[in-house]
Amino acid sequence: MKNYIYKTIGLLAVFLVTLNTIAQVQDRNVVWVHGLRGDASSWEHYDNLFKEERKMNTLRGWHTSTLGINVAANSVKAHMIGFYGSTEATNPRNIGIGHSMGGLMLREVDRMVTGNKKFGGLITVATPNYGAPIVNSIIDGSVNSAKDNALDKLSAGPFAEFLGIHWEIVSGVTVQKISDWFINDKINDYEDDSFDLRVGSPTIDSINSYPTTIPQISIWAEENSPVHWRLASSSKGWSDHNLVNHVNNARFAYNAHYASNLSIAISHFWNPFVAAIFYHKASEWKKGRDWIDDSETIYSSLIKTTRTEPETYWQEVWVPCPYPPNYPPLPEANNTASKNVDPDCGEWLWQEFTRYVTVNYPSDGLLPQYTQELQNIPAGNRYKVSGANHVEVRDMSEGTVDETAEQFILIFDRDIGDFFRTDKRIP
Repeated sequence: MKNYIYKTIGLLAVFLVTLNTIAQVQDRNVVWVHGLRGDASSWEHYDNLFKEERKMNTLRGWHTSTLGINVAANSVKAHMIGFYGSTEATNPRNIGIGHSMGGLMLREVDRMVTGNKKFGGLITVATPNYGAPIVNSIIDGSVNSAKDNALDKLSAGPFAEFLGIHWEIVSGVTVQKISDWFINDKINDYEDDSFDLRVGSPTIDSINSYPTTIPQISIWAEENSPVHWRLASSSKGWSDHNLVNHVNNARFAYNAHYASNLSIAISHFWNPFVAAIFYHKASEWKKGRDWIDDSETIYSSLIKTTRTEPETYWQEVWVPCPYPPNYPPLPEANNTASKNVDPDCGEWLWQEFTRYVTVNYPSDGLLPQYTQELQNIPAGNRYKVSGANHVEVRDMSEGTVDETAEQFILIFDRDIGDFFRTDKRIP
């Protein structure tokens, strides 16, 4: 009888623990939202990584992102109600995690929903919170001009040799391919639609002017140089150094053609006609080599990680007395020319000036830090993923260290009582 009672108590304890675990799972609904042209698989790695380890009831889905932020936000709302039910879809413990435009979609849900909110807290990851500067560059024609310039510079050498842009500079690498990598697939995502992502758009301004009361965290990513080739490589589903190696090989080839033609031109100094032909070829190949060397700076100007900003500074300057000096009248008896000169006239004063300086910001290869990082939140709510570009940040499982996972762990392991703390499951 005693053993039966002990077994019953044991089973009851297990049952209560199980019920408690289930309740906690249901209490932490986590919605993973993809970005522009993403889909339900965009967050698959981190969803799978944490939903079993943590007390999460996760949701991933597909949303019509190409019709703008507002339409996509309504899609998120409808998906939550369909999956969780109307009650759980407004659970104040719900967490929203959005990548890129997905972060804006979540913030738009928070703005548009009055009364019972869909989320109690949001995490934006590599999100253009203040707009995507690349969209502005597309609209003003800078992107097309940069691509045309790339084709002109890269094709100059081959054309001087009576070759075409589809001629291989090195194995598998043509002028056209390098140009397409420069304005890569991720940038092309923004070319046709979603212009409400531009800096200064009414949608972006509305989201940022909304005084939200829920806690927010922003995770921003910083890619290693050269950011443009790494982003392009990841956009194709390759390792981020794959295209870096291809372009470095192409640069070596351009420089070799330049050096070879220059050497021939110098060796034919006695024949000005022949020398001029090879000097011309050398200079044309040099255009491609120099463009490759400058391409990251050119690209940075498109995504506006390099920009000119006003800066105020103070400087001590000598302020002379007015001319002619306005001296107070001296007594008539002492009014001599020598005593009418004030040796202390003028003074050193500190004055404020404005100058314009070039500021270089980190980026994830697509978005600068200053738009990824929310500014109206505590500094402790900003997290950085190092060595990740805009695509990689969604899945860094192939690297030596999964930097994105490390940041999520720091967030989910915050102090007891913190909204974003998500306890591990009871074994």
